[in-house]
Amino acid sequence: MSPGGPPVGGLRESMGFTLAEMLVAMTGAALLGSVLVVLLFRQSRFHLRTDDTVQAAQTTRGLIDGMGAEIRGAGPADLLVATHDSVALRVDILRAVVCRTLSSGRADIFVYDSVPATNVPRLWRGTAYAAPFQARFAYADAFTPTSSRSVAARTACRASGADRSRSASLKWFRRTSGWAGSFGVVPPRGSVVRVFGRLVYSIPAAGGSTTASIRRNAQEFASPLAAGARFEYRMAGGTTLTDVPSASLGQVRAVRLIAETVGRAAAGASRQIVYSMPLRN
Repeated sequence: MSPGGPPVGGLRESMGFTLAEMLVAMTGAALLGSVLVVLLFRQSRFHLRTDDTVQAAQTTRGLIDGMGAEIRGAGPADLLVATHDSVALRVDILRAVVCRTLSSGRADIFVYDSVPATNVPRLWRGTAYAAPFQARFAYADAFTPTSSRSVAARTACRASGADRSRSASLKWFRRTSGWAGSFGVVPPRGSVVRVFGRLVYSIPAAGGSTTASIRRNAQEFASPLAAGARFEYRMAGGTTLTDVPSASLGQVRAVRLIAETVGRAAAGASRQIVYSMPLRN
């Protein structure tokens, strides 16, 4: 065949695609892209749901380990407020034993336990004491005794049997005063003394939001929760109340939190909580 003749069979096909072939290729690419997009979306959704599950579990654990421990450490007499959206209670900052009473409303004490007063306002302090072999405490919510470190108090307390290892620092031995002005008497030797602050767990109104939170005094403690979280109270007679009158606070035996912890990505993962916290006897 001459050089200027028509192309031989098969040469035209090697020079490009027909329109039908291009449409088939584009359709296949579109389908593959759609499959990849779906897979990527599902993978992203899976990771978001996993993150939400982890966050919900962490929030639940924080509530149990934090709020649960503090409320279980309180007794019925320590409750100050018990409503569907707020629990207020006295929380101990230090505990001590009276080693010796003195004239003019003074007493030497040995502080045997002290806890950090994290986020507990200093403007609200109180003192309670129970006489020897007594379980019932007398309370003065707006009083703390004046105290200072005292070598004489250390000598008296060690002589009475406190700090048998004789290793406690001087700062734990205090000479205190002012008792008679608030209690009318000085706690006798052997009395247990508590200095406490006010702790409030509250659930602020959601205000139309789909999520809520729990606050510990002035700081956010746990979030997010699904809207509708609330407190309930099991009473001595077995009934359950959502708002307890002040006169009946001493009859509360357990605080119950009903809530649903959710993740911040709102991917649908959540954990239901019905958590009962018995009060200390």
